[in-house]
Amino acid sequence: MKPSMSWQLTVIFTLCIGLSFSIQAQTSDGWAKPANVTSPNSKNVQEEEEDIAVQQPGTQEHNPPAEQKTAQVTPSLFEKELASPKTASADQGGNGPSVGSPVNPQDPSTQSPPRFSPAGELNSHLPKWLRFDGEYRARLEKGYSGKPFNANSGDTYFLNRFRLGVTIRPTDWLKFYVQGQDVRAFDKNPPRSPSFYDLFDLRQAYMEVGDTEKGSFALRIGRQAFYWGEGRLVAESLWSFTSLRTFDAVRTSVRHNGYRIDAFAASATQINPAVNSGFTASSFGNNIHGLYGGIEKLVPKAIIEPYVFWRIGALVDGEDKKPGDLNFKTYGFRWVGKLPAGFDYSTEIATERGKVADSDFKAWAGHWVLGHTWKACWKPRFFTEYNYATGDNSPNDNKVQTFDTMYPSTHLKWGETDQVGWRNIHDVRGSFEIAPAKNWSASTNYHAYWLANVHDGLYAANGSVIIPRVAAGTAGRWVGQEADIQGSHKFANGIEIGMGVGHIFPGTFIKRTSSGNGYTYPYVMMIYAF
Repeated sequence: MKPSMSWQLTVIFTLCIGLSFSIQAQTSDGWAKPANVTSPNSKNVQEEEEDIAVQQPGTQEHNPPAEQKTAQVTPSLFEKELASPKTASADQGGNGPSVGSPVNPQDPSTQSPPRFSPAGELNSHLPKWLRFDGEYRARLEKGYSGKPFNANSGDTYFLNRFRLGVTIRPTDWLKFYVQGQDVRAFDKNPPRSPSFYDLFDLRQAYMEVGDTEKGSFALRIGRQAFYWGEGRLVAESLWSFTSLRTFDAVRTSVRHNGYRIDAFAASATQINPAVNSGFTASSFGNNIHGLYGGIEKLVPKAIIEPYVFWRIGALVDGEDKKPGDLNFKTYGFRWVGKLPAGFDYSTEIATERGKVADSDFKAWAGHWVLGHTWKACWKPRFFTEYNYATGDNSPNDNKVQTFDTMYPSTHLKWGETDQVGWRNIHDVRGSFEIAPAKNWSASTNYHAYWLANVHDGLYAANGSVIIPRVAAGTAGRWVGQEADIQGSHKFANGIEIGMGVGHIFPGTFIKRTSSGNGYTYPYVMMIYAF
């Protein structure tokens, strides 16, 4: 920690935590919004349980989706950033998955206590067609600057983000939504990158006819957030404070009798890397189009989601170093479900075919999970997971074989540190989760990594090269291990506090291709949705 900022960050987090307890007490003493006024982010127990059903594909309007939480642990805003595999509910009804026993929304004992919300208070004085929502998020973390796995490369900094949105709904079937954000990093070492800065930006601005999340037919046009399936291939980046991207897109959704199909044509937005401020620019010519389906009744207590994505990129270099277009398609499916005796499963398999300039592109990846939840105090759950993605065999054969994750939402899927991703990898994972009390959660994970192809390099969670290839394959296959632990608590006032730490223990490949030092990533985080 740099001395010039350490005391300031300590004061900021002390105030944040003190505020959470202060507002908690005021809420308990009756400083709550009227019972008939609903904050845009407050939920009763039934709504919270719906959040942990099988993830419906697509977007979430204001809050990030429950990325992969289990059906046994009530999710919170902080937990939605995490990535333990999510499964189908054990009690799937005719209208799709649900969780546990039915909850009576009229029974006060089943409802979350009311809480004060600045946006909710404002909305209570506005016409019903006009609603505001907001969120403040802060995180103190220790990343690194310079080359990875080097000694003395740590970089401790403080991230903070404000988001403010407004919904205008003139009728039940027509909605306009606009959301802005401001993201800044304090005490961050150069360079100034779009991952940490996005000043006064327009994040979302769309018109929606119908309801893309629940309606039989809907159309959404404009700048919007995507989150397909578990976010492994096309999604906004939830852990990144800037989210890195939204999409300028047209999306159509059709649902009927347990079947659904979403079609979209989109261009990912790009934060200006030179100034990191002003409205994010469209990157037309760098496009992603797709179809994403859902089948809820084919297999009992399960959902199958087939999909196809078509990626079209600007000029790129093939293995022959000649520039050309990026043009490939991804065909895949996601399948999640429940088994008897508390077991659950999940799988996703994707194959890619196309061209990288003049080079042929052929790759595939897979994800498999088997878990078990015990009907006991603290709701313990253990699962084991295996992830695989192809790597490239040679830089000179004019054949690209490294799996492309396109636009992933990555954090914790392949480790807390985000130094390993779904490209050229064998990843074996074991995880244990508990919910020791209401609104408390904790988990721990272990990962073991090997390169899928020793002639390719190591890739980070966002898909970038973290250690270049050793084409001769002499650096070995064993990448190393990672262990991590996380925990969070959600207060009744809507504030959440979470913390975690992950550490990579270098293996043969890292030691032979870098300085070979381990890497530790700790963080403390606060979220207040208002």
